[in-house]
Amino acid sequence: MTYKLLAKIYSRLRQTISKIRALFYRIFSGIWFRKIGNNCCFYGFPRFGYAFRDIQLGEACSLGVGLFLNTGENSTIKIGNNVGINDYAYISAVYGIEIGDYSRIGEFVSIRDNDHVFSDPNIPICKQGFTGKPIKIGSDVWIGRGVFIGKGVEIGNGAVIGANSVVTKSIPPFAVAVGSPAKVIKYRQEKPQPREVISI
Repeated sequence: MTYKLLAKIYSRLRQTISKIRALFYRIFSGIWFRKIGNNCCFYGFPRFGYAFRDIQLGEACSLGVGLFLNTGENSTIKIGNNVGINDYAYISAVYGIEIGDYSRIGEFVSIRDNDHVFSDPNIPICKQGFTGKPIKIGSDVWIGRGVFIGKGVEIGNGAVIGANSVVTKSIPPFAVAVGSPAKVIKYRQEKPQPREVISI
C-alpha cells in the first residue's frame, strides 16, 4: 500500500516538474523554440545546437531526458501535436525535418537530414560542407529504439520502424520495416489506404 501511494506521489511530482520546465520554454519563447504548444511535458532540459532558430513544437508533446535539437540558419524542425520523443534522441536539420501528430520516437533515435561531403580527399572533411534533403515523418508513426533516419526519407502515416533499423529510403504508409538497411516485411493492414489521423 505504501509503495503504491509513494509511486502515485512521485508520478504526480514528476509530471508537475515536467510541466514547469515546459512553462520555462514558453515564457522564453523565441530563444530555443519558435513556437511551443500547450500541455507539453519536458522530462529533462533539451540541449540545443543553436539558439534563435526555427523549432516548432505542437500541443501536448512529451520530450524525454537528454534530447538534442539542432537546426541550421534556414531550416526548421516542426513537431506536430501529441508527439512523444523518448530519452537521448538526436534531431539535426540543415534542410528541414517534420514529424506528424501522434508519432512516437524511441530512445537513442537519430534523425539527420544531412551528411558531410567527403568527395575531395585533399580537403579535410570538416571543411567540405554538407549535402542533404528534408525528412518527413507522417502521423501515428512508431520509430523504435536506436533507429537511424537519413536524408530525404519520407515515412508514411501509420508506419512502424523496428529497433536499431537504418532507414535510408522512404517507407510507405502502414508498412512495418526492419533491418539495416530497413526493408518492408509486412503491412499493418492488407491493402493500405491513405488516411488522415483524426485528432481526438
